[in-house]
Amino acid sequence: MQLEALEMSNPHYFIAAELPADVKEKIEKQKKQWSEKFKFKQWTHMEDLHITLAFLGAADEKEIEQYQRYLKEKIPELPAADLVIERTDYFGREANPRIFWIGPKDELGLQTLYNLVQQIVAKAGGTTEKRPYRPHITLAKKWIGNETFQLPESIQAIDFTVSSVALYRIHPAESPKYEVVARFMMQQ
Repeated sequence: MQLEALEMSNPHYFIAAELPADVKEKIEKQKKQWSEKFKFKQWTHMEDLHITLAFLGAADEKEIEQYQRYLKEKIPELPAADLVIERTDYFGREANPRIFWIGPKDELGLQTLYNLVQQIVAKAGGTTEKRPYRPHITLAKKWIGNETFQLPESIQAIDFTVSSVALYRIHPAESPKYEVVARFMMQQ
């Protein structure tokens, strides 16, 4: 009930690169295998898989309209970005990570898009990220296993093209948790 009250009074948003449906299906297949082996409190719903470009936090309707206006103006100017997901990693302590994720070995394909989104966030009055960009797809959160987590060495490479960016609203009490508010297509 508390999450529902928070969601209604203070919705949170983020901007992310969308993943094509076939890529989500490939990731889901691998994730299911890992979920049988690794004990995390929460595994990401297949429909919630994405690559975050900016976390906006709480925003009102006027702020969201401003983000949408800037995204609609700038995202179509960017060419679609080719990406290869081939790395496994984690955030937090190795023995019991907060986040288990997959991502590209390098972020070159996304860096231009990320930089543009950060400029849009700043222009709209939002807070930009201070840490270096580490593009990733969150698979699971909060290690709860009794043994030490053993990071899988690799994932079979998944090649795809990032061709759209979405503005998402977070619904913490639901599954899937993320709702696409607006979608912006890049140059094909």
